[in-house]
Amino acid sequence: MIDELPIKGRGASRQVASRFQHRSYATVLPEGVDEVEPASRQTRYLIEHAKSIVNRVDSPDIPFRWSMNPYQGCEHGCSYCYARTTHEYWGYNAGLDFERVVIVKRNAPELLEKALRSSSWKAEPITLSGATDPYQPIEREEQLTRRLVGIAASFGQP
Repeated sequence: MIDELPIKGRGASRQVASRFQHRSYATVLPEGVDEVEPASRQTRYLIEHAKSIVNRVDSPDIPFRWSMNPYQGCEHGCSYCYARTTHEYWGYNAGLDFERVVIVKRNAPELLEKALRSSSWKAEPITLSGATDPYQPIEREEQLTRRLVGIAASFGQP
């Protein structure tokens, strides 16, 4: 909660500590009152130029072997989402950052086409967005999911 009030339209109400960050910094006022910057309600979109888009999944409890995620983080912000902790890898937290900072892999369609053209690729099923929703509000502008599905269809990719 921010100032003890829930944030309308967000699944998380506070920032949580990241398991990868061992230190955090804040400004402490001489009067002893911590300076707290109000959390922005706007979502920030960060462009990431990924090296690859098709990722191998090695987990005995996940029913698929390959996945691709054009977005990291999710503006929908479902409080129960299991993908929240993946945001910690990027240096953000699993609370408000997960739904306020969305990483956009703008080169995902080109990377998928490159992967499917590779002579080493065996046409195995690829799960689209096993970690975050592929139809977030930013999809209206970026159309990454639409383009990925189109490329997969043109290659006959399951």
